[in-house]
Amino acid sequence: MNLLARLFMLLLATMLLLFAMAFISVVLLLSSLRWMLTGQKPSFVMYVQAFRRWKNMAAGGGQPFPRNDDIIDAEVREVSRKSALESPDKTRSSD
Repeated sequence: MNLLARLFMLLLATMLLLFAMAFISVVLLLSSLRWMLTGQKPSFVMYVQAFRRWKNMAAGGGQPFPRNDDIIDAEVREVSRKSALESPDKTRSSD
């Protein structure tokens, strides 16, 4: 009886493995066809590329994007609705 249970478990494990391999093959085939027809990379490829960038950045200590030494200065102010509506009228009247 013990041998029969082991054979049954082995058969179930083999069937599960074959089913998983068939499922992965079908998904890979469909995503490859979609990639060729639409030009959009599969999300798995995007995740792998992002992981490689992260890994290279961590190993090299580099930055993900090239540095830009330009300094951008900006002033933040609140614009009321009334002043925003009046501004175009003032510019038209001065012309």
